[in-house]
Parts: sequence; C-alpha cells; structure tokens
Amino acid sequence: MKGGHSHAPRRSTPDVLIVGSGPAGSALAILLRRRGWSVTMLERAFHPRPKACGECVNPGGVRALSRLGLLDSILALRPARLEGWYLRTAEGHQVDTRFRMEDGFGLGLPRADLDAALVGEAVRHGARLHEGVTVRAIESQRGPAPTSGSGGGPQQLAVVTREADGHSACRTAPLIVGADGLRSVVARAINRTDPVPLRRKVSITCRLSGSGPTRRSGLLWMGGFGTIGLAPVHADRQLWNGTVVVDSARWGRSLAGRPLEFFQEAFTTAGLGWDSEPMVLEGPWCSGPFDVPRRRAVSDGVLLVGDAAGYYDPLTGQGIYRALLSAELAAPVIDRALRRAGGRRPSGGPPPPLSRASLAPYEARLHRAFRVGRGIQRVIEGVVSRRRVRGLVFGGLQLVPAVGDALIRLTGDVATPYSLLNPALRTRGGPVEPTITPGR
Repeated sequence: MKGGHSHAPRRSTPDVLIVGSGPAGSALAILLRRRGWSVTMLERAFHPRPKACGECVNPGGVRALSRLGLLDSILALRPARLEGWYLRTAEGHQVDTRFRMEDGFGLGLPRADLDAALVGEAVRHGARLHEGVTVRAIESQRGPAPTSGSGGGPQQLAVVTREADGHSACRTAPLIVGADGLRSVVARAINRTDPVPLRRKVSITCRLSGSGPTRRSGLLWMGGFGTIGLAPVHADRQLWNGTVVVDSARWGRSLAGRPLEFFQEAFTTAGLGWDSEPMVLEGPWCSGPFDVPRRRAVSDGVLLVGDAAGYYDPLTGQGIYRALLSAELAAPVIDRALRRAGGRRPSGGPPPPLSRASLAPYEARLHRAFRVGRGIQRVIEGVVSRRRVRGLVFGGLQLVPAVGDALIRLTGDVATPYSLLNPALRTRGGPVEPTITPGR
C-alpha cells in the first residue's frame, strides 16, 4: 500500500468484505477486528488520495474519534482546531457562532491525511486491504456443493472486481458492506428504485495557501449563487480548504470544463478578507450530488454505512460524524448476526449470506439516529437558498447571537434539537445539552 502501509496476504472468504476504505469503512473494520472477525477492505484508489470534501470534523465527529480510540493519531497530524463558524451573507449579515468549552472543538485537516490515518489503523488492527480494486457489480451465484453429488451449494453474493493487475475476480463473504460513498455500487445492488432527489448540488474544492481570514473558526459565505466554505486545515501552516457548493441545474454549464476558473470567480465575489490573492496549491476536485436518498440500508448479505447508506448535507459539515457513527451502530449488529450464523454454516462449504432479518436492527438504529438531523438540514437549506428568508433569519441571529451558537452546536452534533427551546438562549451561556451517542 502507498503511504507506508503494507498489504496483508489474500484470504479467500473473510467474515466481512468492506467495499471502500474511507472513514466509515475503516472505522467499521477496526471495530469488527476488535471483536475478532476477519475483514477484507477493497479500495479503488491508493492511499493517500485526495477527496472532494469540506475537510472538517465537527465536535461530534471528534468525540466519535475519541470513543474509537483514534483521536491521538489524528491530532498527531497537526490539524487546525475550530472553535465555531463565522457566517456571512451576500446581503451583509455577519454572525460569529461558537462551540461551548464543554463541547470540545472541531478539526480541519486534509481528507487524504485523515483517511490514510484511519485505514492505517485498520490495517494495524489486522484488516486486509487491497487497493487499486474496482468493484463492477454485486451478483448472486450458486456456491460449490459442500460434498460430492449433484447440485450446487447455497446461494451466495459475490463482488465482481477488476483487480489492480487488470484481471477480473469474484470475492465472497457472509456480509458485504457498502462503504463506497455517494455513487455506491453496493447500494445500487439493493436499491433499484431509490426516491428521486429533491435537490441536485455539486461542489468544487481546492487547497489554498494564504493569510488573512480567521484561523480559529471556519467561514461560510451564503449568496444567491450558492455557498462558499473556507476552513484552515493545519495547525501551523497557512493551508486552507476552499469549497464552493452550487445548484447543478443552474450553474452546471457555467462550471463544466472550467471548474478552477468558476471556483476563483466565486472566491473573488465573496472576498473573505485575504491579505492578498490566495494561491491554489491543489485541485479542483468536484463532487455531488448531495441529496442521495436510500430506501434500504440492509438486505440479505449486504449492509450500507456512511454516505452509501443515504446522504443529505448541503452545508452543515456532518459527513464525517455520520460516517463514524454509522460504523458504531453497525458493528454490534454485525457481531451478533455473525455469531448467530456461525452454528448454521454448512459443513465443508462456504458460509451463506447473513439474513436481512439479522441485520434489520442496524437499519432501525440508523433511521432513529439521523432522522431528526436530516430534517433540520433540509430546513437550513430552505432558509439559506431563499434570499428574503435568509435575510430575516440572519437579521434575527445578529440580534440574538446565542441562537446562532445553539444552531452551530446542533449541526456540530453536540446538542439536541430541544436546545433551541432553552430560555437561556437570550444570552450566551447556559446549561450544556446532552450529547448524541449511538444506541446499543
């Protein structure tokens, strides 16, 4: 593996086969290895690899990293610490929101560094990583008969791949986990008729070098064409993530073929307080859409985590937190299902896929954990995308800054929606709300 990690020898049938090695896949591999299960991870790229992303971990995500025992290795990368978000609109509103001291902090660091660190931990825990492997399809096939005689063995799911050497292969396991992002091949195999997305947005991300904007907080600029995000991604160096998010139907033709020029024009429009014109060091990287509904997160022999399980996040930066939390929610369910299936394996033959019924508790937990948050995200998107509503709401936030703090804590996944009803919001301060933790 590039980046200092080594490949473990191949094993034909692991307990769990994870497609994708981003935060969700790597965290799940670590949790399953700690429970003693064999895990193989398939990754299309080679680490470290760039990723179109806002590159921020909110305080809830930082807490998840701490629960997983991974925070120290991430802090060793010297990420920037974020105390809140500075919100600006094209109409001139300015709101400085802050996390509370009790909340901890957010982090800004390159996704290439974050992902490489997490997958490195997974490998050190004993997960097997195969890079340069493209998953083409998930197919159902009849396994070999466990004993001699006519007929085949039990029905199995196979991951059809193009290996790093160019050859095709089929890989099987009792459970195939889709951790392969927004355009998940695994998710498409079990969600033939997903709901139609309500919004289609795309993002353009660049790595910037420059000085001027505040480094204690991230910055969000909201205007008629879209949203611009800016956040420091290193504790000592003047490195930044710059991301522009726009409606693809309205602006798709303008940015097609010229994403860097579109990005630079957007940043010039917003200003953002640079001492001099920032330098683009890497990028542009493009991603989207960000409204990816899923009907199902589990099926016989298949489970989805992270973005593959469904995604809606126009600007609140909760992706890493939800990736890590989905892994935490999935691990105990998978552990229980594998233990129950262990006694039903055919003698001498390959294990059958885990049943959908045994994986269903994960889908229920996922729905409970994210239902309210996604509703709030849609409300925020509705406010930000409408100029008159945006002006009214941000005008109110300027008058009562504590409400802005409560909103940023809510999207930082360190407060519940009920915190918005707290009378103490008339002033900054007040009691700390309970944090969101995974159900067990």
